Amino acid sequence: MNPMDNPYLAGIDIGSTTVKMVVCDLGGRMIFSRYRRHRALTVDTVRAMLTEARQALGNCILDLAFTGSAGMGVADFNPTSA
Repeated sequence: MNPMDNPYLAGIDIGSTTVKMVVCDLGGRMIFSRYRRHRALTVDTVRAMLTEARQALGNCILDLAFTGSAGMGVADFNPTSA
């Protein structure tokens, strides 16, 4: 089965000090997770976690949901404006 055919579901919680990320398959089974202090570098930390997920899972589609006190800022981040 091609992983590009079915997206994985990913949740990223960005709080005041940490980022938590979980990726589940469509059956709800957790297939990847990370927890890390972001030291006020939220975008860099999320980018690193997504890179690690890609290395672990291969080329795939993630259906992302952001939450947490800093989640909206990262969800709205436009890398072309940085």
